[in-house]
Amino acid sequence: MTIIAEKDRQAVRDLLARELAEDLELLLFTRGRSHGGAASGQDGDSSEETHELLAELAALSDHLRLTPIDVDADPAAATLYNVTAVPTVIVRRRAAAKNGSESDRPAAAEAAANVRFLGLPGGYEFSTLLADLVDVSKGRTDLSAEGRAAVRAIDTPVHIQVFVTPT
Repeated sequence: MTIIAEKDRQAVRDLLARELAEDLELLLFTRGRSHGGAASGQDGDSSEETHELLAELAALSDHLRLTPIDVDADPAAATLYNVTAVPTVIVRRRAAAKNGSESDRPAAAEAAANVRFLGLPGGYEFSTLLADLVDVSKGRTDLSAEGRAAVRAIDTPVHIQVFVTPT
């Protein structure tokens, strides 16, 4: 099955070629098919569909690498990235991994400073995923100077969640 429509593939390929400044890694946290939750459909269908979507997306750009992680097989990775639900997708720059071996994992503080999606980033969320790929790759957003100043003024740890919905 194809997730990204054939008619959209070239537009996505062009966007990624034009806008991605740095290489990115898409960490996909899922649960193995042998786990009861996946077998009962709790996360198996959306995990498989998320994996297929990200694999298709990564195939459209040499700047993207998909790294699937089974939380049952590698619980340390789930702990490191504070992953408590599957599927979870974490978008991070690959520059740090290029300095060491490709299998190096970032420190916990760096691991926490990424964009993440819980659930399938498809439908309306797909355009949000593409925008986030561009922002993470460039290391900046289009946030206004006033907005950036307000964020810099926060001197205590915060947990920001953004919910995407067409309504």
